[in-house]
Amino acid sequence: MIKTRIASGEYKAGERIPSLVALIEEFGIANATGQKVMRALRADGLIHTEPGMGSFVTAPEDRDKAE
Repeated sequence: MIKTRIASGEYKAGERIPSLVALIEEFGIANATGQKVMRALRADGLIHTEPGMGSFVTAPEDRDKAE
């Protein structure tokens, strides 16, 4: 669902996405599942995480650099 929101432009480049806790509450998923989702989004280059700040949508032109 987060991937869809990024692709649709609902979450724009540079925008902070909801926290892991917020995603767990919104989707009713387990903590481990939420962590897997965040890891997959980072692995796909769709988001990047800044310690102490949160996770942000990676600009399309910067996504290739993450691989």
